[in-house]
Amino acid sequence: MEHGRARGWMIGWAIAQGAALWALHGLLPKGDAAVLWPLYAVVLAVPPTLQLLAAYRARRLLWVYAAALAMVFAAAAAYAGHASLGENRGRAAMALGVLLSCSWFVLLPFAEQRLASGTWARDYARLFATAWRHAFQLLLAGLFAGLFWALLFLLAGLFKVLGVSLFLDTFTSRPFVYMATPMAFSMGLSLYAAREEALAGFWRSMLQVLGWLLPLACLIALLFLVALPVRGLAPLWKTGHATALMLGLMAWLVFLFNVAWSDGRAESQRFSPGLQRFCAAGLLAMPVYAALCAYALGLRVAQYGWSADRVWAALAVALMAVYAVGYAVAALRRGAPWMALARRVNVAAAWLAVALALLTCTPVLDPARIAVASQLARLQAQRVDVQAFDFRYLRWDAGRAGRAALEQLAQEQSHPQAAQIREQAQAAQQDTHRYARGRGTPVWTAETLRARLQPFPADAAPDAAWLEFLLTQLRGNQLSLTCTEAAPCPVLRIDLDGDGQAEQVLLSGYASQVFARDGAQWRTVGRLQGNLRHVQGARAGQWVEQGVQTQPPRWRDLVIGGERYSVRETD
Repeated sequence: MEHGRARGWMIGWAIAQGAALWALHGLLPKGDAAVLWPLYAVVLAVPPTLQLLAAYRARRLLWVYAAALAMVFAAAAAYAGHASLGENRGRAAMALGVLLSCSWFVLLPFAEQRLASGTWARDYARLFATAWRHAFQLLLAGLFAGLFWALLFLLAGLFKVLGVSLFLDTFTSRPFVYMATPMAFSMGLSLYAAREEALAGFWRSMLQVLGWLLPLACLIALLFLVALPVRGLAPLWKTGHATALMLGLMAWLVFLFNVAWSDGRAESQRFSPGLQRFCAAGLLAMPVYAALCAYALGLRVAQYGWSADRVWAALAVALMAVYAVGYAVAALRRGAPWMALARRVNVAAAWLAVALALLTCTPVLDPARIAVASQLARLQAQRVDVQAFDFRYLRWDAGRAGRAALEQLAQEQSHPQAAQIREQAQAAQQDTHRYARGRGTPVWTAETLRARLQPFPADAAPDAAWLEFLLTQLRGNQLSLTCTEAAPCPVLRIDLDGDGQAEQVLLSGYASQVFARDGAQWRTVGRLQGNLRHVQGARAGQWVEQGVQTQPPRWRDLVIGGERYSVRETD
């Protein structure tokens, strides 16, 4: 009887959620994100909360928690929607969804324990069991909904073969999708609740198996730590993703430790004393990894300033550092059950993770706002060259904060290169497409173009008409150059066809081209072919200085039926 009432409660909230999503979809094209995103956050978070906590539906406190969750999530979504703009709104919505989903999942076991026992985290064993039960319940519900839709499309496909499109049209209609999906998901949740005792044994057995991967993870951590003094830190920094790898290793250690350690009771710990000591040694390595991550991130920030990715990395490092230090202290404690302190570490880290996630949806820790402020400060302090400054990031990737910064830079007066800053900022504001200009490409003028070309011979200044032709190509996005003032592109003045008139050969990697004069006008003859990796940047200049010569082909081309065929010699 109780299961039947709980199932009716779940289906009722599924119907309400489906109807709300259907109504919101009609507002989506014309709605403001600062208004729509909070509505979506509430509609997507509150019904599953009430469904998973259906056993406490008679408690007034459940409604208080649901209302508090709705207000916090709505406030976070409202700020995120306001801070985003059309061009980066999709990624911002995805990030918000991940943050709120993870926060919701972490908070739910605490709320259930509060409803059940009046305390937030005193019974750690129950908290552990509740978290994993919710995880498998949601996984089963998602699998049930997926199989439900697979069978419906199988039915529609079979009848479509017979020329009957009624089922396909019905199943793909918006009202059916919005109503059927939450109902199928709620059925999966209710079926788990009805068979909880049998399914709980399944996921506990699965955790027992996964827990034996912890010694392997600890072995990896210790082996790499031993190898570091031998190889040094230099190879670590050259990879460009060492911090991500070390963070990944720490995340695996945290996950596998909690799987193996389970709820922390002595009867649930499966490892022998010797294996426990080995795993404790692996956990003691975690603070070293956290310190290395912090050091590497600090170097990047000192050199390049904050970016949104570095803000996220810093938050991840801070969270992993809490786990690392806490587990290390727990491993060193004597006279207590093995890793008993880990209970308090896990609870503290869970609350910290939720706090950091929600704060990123406020001005306090908004990654885009922090990144924009940092990069502007570096530009004003002349720690970054104007030509190297990424104005397009402000235009397309930094949301409202980036647009405001561009408006400020478009009116810049105090910087020594204020004119160039205004020109670049105004050009970025006028871009109508993310890839309208190459990333980091300057606003091409005759002066910037001359500064990025290196003529060979040295006294062979490029023809003014040819430079004007190049500017036209660059401004029309018909030519893309990788030249910089530090590594200019070599320009050869050389007679390639033996007509007594020199052509211009621009060496810029795979964009290397040949230009010829037709009377007073220049035209593009074609592109160079060959191993063009050697003719870009500083290497191109070094090769040209060693000498350039022309060589006629040994084999003439064939012309058959008006088509030209060349001979390419085999090695």
